[in-house]
Amino acid sequence: MTTIKQIRENSPIILNISNMVTPQHVADAINFIGASPIMFDDIKEASDLVNISNALVINMGSSNDADVEKSIAAGKFANQKGIPVVIDPVAIGASKLRQDNFAKVAQEVKFDGVRGNAGELAFLADIEWNAQGIDAGNGDGDLHEIAETVAKKFDCIVLLSGVTDVISDGSKTVEVKNGHHYFAVNVGCGDMLDGILGACLAVDNSLDSAVLASSILSIAGEIAGGITDNLPYSFLSTVFNTLYQLTDEEITEFQKLG
Repeated sequence: MTTIKQIRENSPIILNISNMVTPQHVADAINFIGASPIMFDDIKEASDLVNISNALVINMGSSNDADVEKSIAAGKFANQKGIPVVIDPVAIGASKLRQDNFAKVAQEVKFDGVRGNAGELAFLADIEWNAQGIDAGNGDGDLHEIAETVAKKFDCIVLLSGVTDVISDGSKTVEVKNGHHYFAVNVGCGDMLDGILGACLAVDNSLDSAVLASSILSIAGEIAGGITDNLPYSFLSTVFNTLYQLTDEEITEFQKLG
């Protein structure tokens, strides 16, 4: 089973195609758990950067033609090298452009992990859901069904993040019931989870690693929330401090699985 100690001992390099809003948060989250982030912008260095990396994380939150091209190029190189590829279909239901861009990448790149909220993943699963931009929105669909459907569709591990995270490989599904409501008011926490998921899969490409990724951020939030009551902005900096200090013993103590 993957541990945060293994991440710190191996310090995997996580290559990120980030959106314009959250690259610093993503880099910090990866760094504070003991992995090493690289932020990638120019397609001309795709091969070189993939060659030194242990996982690739693609965030489609602000994708344009150049982002799609570099996502495909880096994704293909990652597939050839055999390192995990994680993708986040940010607000995919909000516009046809986002849907078309995701479809272009999905046609060319094999994903190992898909991370999104209920609204985003419900769209990929063709299940009715009232998504609200980057927010999950509302729906009465079964979260397990959504996660399992997407996992089977792309033959990958899915991490559906929310009040309760649902992680599935299409045959086995696990819930992580930790977390804190301040995640919802700090933009970019899902993007941070993308990077943490990439780091965990880089150490061991498995469902257990995805469960660990969810647990790491959710438990850090639970601990931070207990320190920063009524201080939602301070909450995020405390999450980073907690990620840096978090131990496997604390994960075992706090983890609530279902």
